[in-house]
Amino acid sequence: MSISPFNAALPQTVDARKLAQREQQLAGVLPRESLERVGAAVEAMDGDVRVELLFGRDLQGHLTVSGKLSCDVQLLCQRCLQPMPEQVEAEFLWGIVWSEEQGKALPRELDPVVQDGDELGLHQALEDEILLNLPMVAYHVAECVAREHFHSGEEAGEADGQRENPFKVLEQLKGSSNKP
Repeated sequence: MSISPFNAALPQTVDARKLAQREQQLAGVLPRESLERVGAAVEAMDGDVRVELLFGRDLQGHLTVSGKLSCDVQLLCQRCLQPMPEQVEAEFLWGIVWSEEQGKALPRELDPVVQDGDELGLHQALEDEILLNLPMVAYHVAECVAREHFHSGEEAGEADGQRENPFKVLEQLKGSSNKP
C-alpha cells in the first residue's frame, strides 16, 4: 500500500482494477483549472480540491474506491445575491463497473462509477462528486446585506394608497380594443 504526496496533482485517469488489486491509496489535489463544470456552477473556487482515495475490494469481491474530498468555493446567496463562502466536503464509496447493467447489480451502499475501457476518468468522477455535494440552495446563515437596502410594500408607499395598479396598462389596452 503506497501513498502519493498530498500536494501532488492526481492523474486524469487511472486503471482502477490494478490499483484495487494492490490496495493502493492515493492522496493529492485536483487542480481547479481542470474542473470546468464546477467552475460554471459556482461563483469562484478558493484553491484546489483535496482528495484521499483507497482502492480495494469488498467482501463480495466488487472493486471499490472509498474516499473523501474537500474544497472551498464561493456561491451566490439566493437572498442577497452576494458571494458567500462554502466548504464542500464529501465521503463516498464507489463500485467500479464497466457497464450500466453491472452498476444496477451493485449493493445499495456502492455508488456505481463506470470505467470506460482500461482507464477510469478520475477527474471527471471526482468532479461529479463535488457537483452532487453542492447545496441545492445557498444562503447566508447569519444576517445578509443590511436590511435598509430592502423595502417592503408599506415602506415604499403602499400604506398611503400610492401604490399603482399593475393591471392599469392591460385595462388601457382592453379599452382601446373595444372602440368601434
